Amino acid sequence: MPGLFHCLADDKQGSVAALFALALLPLIGAAAVALDYSKATRDRAELQKAVDAAALGAVDPDEIDDQRRITLAKSIFSANDRLGAQASASTTSIGERVVTVSASAKSPATLISALGISDTTVSARATAIKKNDGTPICLLALNKSVAGAVSFSGSSTFIADNCAVQSNSSNANGMEITGTATAQAKSFCSVGGVSNATRVSPVARSSCAPVADPLASVAYPTDVSCTRTNVQVKPGEVTSLDPGVYCNGLDLKGTATLAPGMYVIKDGPLNISSQACVNGQGVTFFLTGKNAGFGINGGGAVNLAAPTSGQFVGILILQDRNANPGGSNTLSGGSETALRGAIYTPTQALTVTGNNFGQPNAFMPIIVDQVKFGGSSTLRASSDTQLARPLPRVGGSARLSE
Repeated sequence: MPGLFHCLADDKQGSVAALFALALLPLIGAAAVALDYSKATRDRAELQKAVDAAALGAVDPDEIDDQRRITLAKSIFSANDRLGAQASASTTSIGERVVTVSASAKSPATLISALGISDTTVSARATAIKKNDGTPICLLALNKSVAGAVSFSGSSTFIADNCAVQSNSSNANGMEITGTATAQAKSFCSVGGVSNATRVSPVARSSCAPVADPLASVAYPTDVSCTRTNVQVKPGEVTSLDPGVYCNGLDLKGTATLAPGMYVIKDGPLNISSQACVNGQGVTFFLTGKNAGFGINGGGAVNLAAPTSGQFVGILILQDRNANPGGSNTLSGGSETALRGAIYTPTQALTVTGNNFGQPNAFMPIIVDQVKFGGSSTLRASSDTQLARPLPRVGGSARLSE
């Protein structure tokens, strides 16, 4: 009997050991899953850091186009990725610039590989936004190819208060500074190259992204039926003018007071001579038809301001882009020349000369095909004008939105 009891006792202990071993397997499996899950979580966190860095780094620069921005995002991601992940990136630039970077990778399993699970897929996504709250561009040359699309020459002086200068020309000399000319702004940037980049303050940058025409969608006046023809205000003459369609141009050599409104100058230029004394508040000149263009030689007193409300708010001179493309316009004035409002000639050049022009008054945003400052001209550009469309901006604040 004692021997039998002893055998039975041994059998019982063996059963307990077997049962304990069986019970331990799920616990080991759970621990393995927990440890590998923790590893996958750490890997995902590392992946998230990489996509965050890529999105923020790519959304910030202003000097690159969308394709280069995507390439930059992928490059930054690769420099920060330790998992061998594959990343994709996209960007949009409507209102606010947005860059999104996504990535996924395999997180190799360790303990749970014994269960036939070799890896876990981890993924991450980041979206960065750069708000349009940087420096407004108040001098923009739209021409895409010519040398000197923005040109400072002679002894001219240009000062842009709190705004930026941009040349969209991809030419090796898309922006030129020659002679003893000086220029100062918040920034200078050219899609192509810059001659004498250190001659402006701050130093001009090259290889910048082109800037879209902010006024391209502004609607033109639709009623261009002549109301007056061959209007001239001769030297010594004093008169008042009303809004309307002035066919064959408008020639001002005397004293003229312009009532607020739209002045359509059709099939001829707007000319204001050095003898003229012209005043107009809340006016816009629309240049259309053959020989469209303007010449303002304000040796006398010229005081013109754009509307402060309505469809053409902030626009002083508006050229029909299909009217006389390739034409050239001139501004030449003195200290009593005050022009407040945007000058917009998207397919025509502007040459600025004169002495102490626009001082001490704030000048205007200039959006033209090409712009050249020469002679001894001194003028000031400002972004203070409220426009029918917001001015494009450089810089701005970048942040992660997700």
